[in-house]
Amino acid sequence: MIRRTVVVATLSVTACAGPADPGPADPGAAVTVRVIDVGPGLCTITTAPSASGPRHMVYDAGHWFGGLCLDAVDRIVGTAGVDLMIISHSDGDHLGDAEEIIEAHDVRAMIRTGDSRHGANLDSMVFAIGREVTAIGATDRSLATQPITPGETLALGDATLTLLHGLNDWTASSLSDAESNNAISIVVRLDYNGGSVLFSGDVIGRRLDEPAPNACRDAEEMMVNRHTPGTATSLDSDVIIAPHHGGNNGSSTCFINAVSPSAVVFSAGHQYLHPTVGAAGRYLAANVRPDSLFRTDLGDDEDPDDPPSHPDAEHWEPGGATNCVDARGDDEIEIHIDATGAVTVRYVTMSTTDCS
Repeated sequence: MIRRTVVVATLSVTACAGPADPGPADPGAAVTVRVIDVGPGLCTITTAPSASGPRHMVYDAGHWFGGLCLDAVDRIVGTAGVDLMIISHSDGDHLGDAEEIIEAHDVRAMIRTGDSRHGANLDSMVFAIGREVTAIGATDRSLATQPITPGETLALGDATLTLLHGLNDWTASSLSDAESNNAISIVVRLDYNGGSVLFSGDVIGRRLDEPAPNACRDAEEMMVNRHTPGTATSLDSDVIIAPHHGGNNGSSTCFINAVSPSAVVFSAGHQYLHPTVGAAGRYLAANVRPDSLFRTDLGDDEDPDDPPSHPDAEHWEPGGATNCVDARGDDEIEIHIDATGAVTVRYVTMSTTDCS
C-alpha cells in the first residue's frame, strides 16, 4: 500500500439540535466516510463513486436511544437506498437505529455476526431484515451460516472493502460475555485509490484490568498474526475508527503498530469513560499527532468520583471543560479520500458550547 499524507482540517459550526451540513468536501470522484455523533455508540455512513452513481454503506447504526443515525442516513443517503449495511456485532449501541433504517430505506445487502444473543433491538432488526429480504430481494449474510474468510473483498462502487475479522461466536479464549461479544466484531478495511480507512467495531486486544502495557490478545492478536503489509489481510490504514470507542480493552500496541494510522477517530459520548487515557496514549506513543486524534465528544468531562482501578482507564479529555456533559449530535467527523487517494479528516460540525 502507498501511504498517503493525511491532511487534518477543521470546520467550526455553531452546535444546534440539527447541525447545518455543508456537504462533502468534493462530492464527485471521492469517497466520504461520515462518523455520526450518536453519543456513546457508533454510526458511520460511507459514500463511494461508481459509473452509475453513488453507492452507500452503513457500518453500525447508532445507540439504542435512537434517531440520530437514522436522521443522518436520511440526510446523506436520501432516496438512493443503502447498498450495504454491516452491523459489527449485536450490542445495542451499534444497532440502535438498524430496524428504522431498514424500514425507511431500501437496504440491498446486510452482513451481521448472527450470534445467539437476544434483545428487543436485536430481534427487531432481525425481523426487519427478514421483511426486507421478502420485499426487495435483499441479501442477508449471517456469519452463523456464511462465515467470512479473512482477506475476502467486496465492491462498494469504485472502492474495495476487505473483511479482516468477524465471527459468529468466541471460543478462542476465556472472556466475559460482554467481551466475547466485542471480540467477534466484524472488522473492515476500505480502500480507494491508495487511501484507506479501518472500521473496527468493538474488537478487543487487551483485558479491562490488563496489567501489561504492551499486551496483545484476543481478536486484535488474531488480526496482527495474519497481517503482512501488501497482502489481503494487511491492517495498514491511513485512518482508524478506534476499537470500542477508545476503550482501554482495545487499541493494543501491537494492533496500532500494524495499522500504522496517521489519524484516529474516537466515536464516543458521555458514558463509560471513553476514550480512555490508555488508548489515546498508545496512539500518541505510536507518533499519531495530537491534532490527528478526532472525537465525537469534544469538551466532555466524565471523571469518576472514585479513582479508576487502573490509571489507563481514566477518561481522556485534553482541554475538556470541568463538569462538561457533551451533547449528542454536535460533533460530526468526515474522512475524505479524493480521486488521487489523498486523505483529509475534518470536523463537519463542532460543538461550541462552553461548559466551564
